[in-house]
Formats: sequence, C-alpha cells, structure tokens
Amino acid sequence: MVFSEIVAGLNLWDRCLKLWDRFKKWHHAKQNPPIESVASRFIRLFENYGVHRNQIPRYFGHGIKMLDLQDDASLLLKLDEAILDAACARFAVRREWMDGADLQAHLCHDFYKDPKGFAVLLETLKQNNPDGELNGILVAPLEKERDAEALLILQESIGFIGEKPIYRYHLCNNWSFSYWKSRAYLTACIAIAWKHEVYVHGIFARKKVIEKLSEGKTLLGWQGDGMWSLGIKRWHPEDMALRPEIYLNGLDPEQDNFGIVAGLQLWLELENKGLMNTGVDESARPQFQQELAKYQIASQSMDS
Repeated sequence: MVFSEIVAGLNLWDRCLKLWDRFKKWHHAKQNPPIESVASRFIRLFENYGVHRNQIPRYFGHGIKMLDLQDDASLLLKLDEAILDAACARFAVRREWMDGADLQAHLCHDFYKDPKGFAVLLETLKQNNPDGELNGILVAPLEKERDAEALLILQESIGFIGEKPIYRYHLCNNWSFSYWKSRAYLTACIAIAWKHEVYVHGIFARKKVIEKLSEGKTLLGWQGDGMWSLGIKRWHPEDMALRPEIYLNGLDPEQDNFGIVAGLQLWLELENKGLMNTGVDESARPQFQQELAKYQIASQSMDS
C-alpha cells in the first residue's frame, strides 16, 4: 500500500515537472517570438491585403519573378531599397515596420483642431490616385463606453487581382468622442469628406478594439474584403453636421451643460467658416442656433 502510494506520488511529480517545463517553453516563446525576416514581412504584407505570394509579380512588378518567390532566401537576394520603399508606399505602411525596427505598421494622422489639414490629405490622395475609389468609416465607441476615442479610417482602392479590389488604409485618430471640442472638429472632418465625395459610414465597436486599431500596430488589410468586415453600418456620421440631436448624442454635458453649449457654439463657429458644409444638404445652421438658444434660455432660468 505504501509502495503504491509512493509510485503514484512520483508519477504525479513527474507530470507536474513536465507541465512546468511546457509552461516555461511556452512563456519563453511568447516573450521571445522568432525574428521575422524582411522577406517574410514582405510576403505577409501582400498576403494580408489579399495578394497571394504567387500573384505578387503580376500585381506589383518591380522585376520580381516567380523564381524569386520560391523561398525567403531567394526573395531576400532580390529585395533592394527601391523595392522595399515601393511596397511600403503601395500599402501606406511605414518602412520602419518593414525593417522590423518598429511595431507600428501604419502612420497615424491627427487632425484634431486641423480640419483644413484633413482636406489637404483628401485632395492629395485623390490627386495621387485619380482612378482609385476613396471612402471612409468612422468607428465610434459603444454607448456605455462613450468616454473612449473614435477612429476615422480612410479606405483607398489601389487596383485589382482579377475582380477582387485591393485597398490601402489611412488612420485618423485622437478623437475623444464625448469631448465637445473633439466632437466639433471630428464633425467638420466628416462634413469635409462628404463635400469631397468621400462618403463616411459609421459603425460602433468596443473600446479595446478601437484602441488596438488606433495604435497603428495592427496591420490592416482584411484580405481584400475591405474595412466593411469590421461590422455592419449602424449609423450615419454625416448627420452630426445636419442634426443637432445626433451631434449631441453621447456628448459629455459637463457641469451646468457647459460641454453642450460650448459644443454647439463651436459647431456654429466652424460652420461660419464653411467647414460644416457636406455639399448635399442646405445649411443646418438654423437648427443648431435653435438648439443653442434652448440651452441658453435654460441656463438663464437657472441663474435667475
């Protein structure tokens, strides 16, 4: 009896040691992932955007032949500075990411307080790619997480593989969705996009999803399906430039409705500069003026 218990104990100890050894190997692998070569990153970049390894010569060119793609070692001999720069430019990816020197794959644009700069970006993208289709999606936080940031993603078509479109992406982040000043400038950017015939659709997502995308460290692409795979369209962001109740939805009112009043005043100020014109509707200025007057009257009543 005692001998059998000793054997059982030893077997249990042996299993524990094996489990511990497996855990150490897993933890080490997680903390020290294998170094990815430039060649493998190059392939991953194209495949992430829906271009199969064997389709690279046809889609990208630059002297790359099928023979160069037989393995990473052969491809590495082919890759030079011009090819790497061209691949990064094709998909709007940072060269530092391609080199393996930085985890951030995408450049993040910040147009907070700079809607005119956003207009310049749209015009530049259209001039550089006149045959490409440009549209956008505004990923806003869920109602219970409205204190989080929103993310505006521009999707630009850059050719086809057969009948399948290939896209590249431009991230516009730093939009505190519930803050009145940020909401006003974000609305101006949405209106500017529509005026430039860049149509922005809206979806809602979890805070952690938006934060992950906003860092620019997630290599976008969605395998050629486009950003619509993020979720179905749930709302119309352009309504923030047209309807006061949509513009104010989820806005932090702050003390004594300061956030609402200041947000409406800034909307009117930007509209006066022509930055709330979507190009598809008459000015919504009267409705926003009425909404502001309502809150101002309420504030005066409280003071008296």
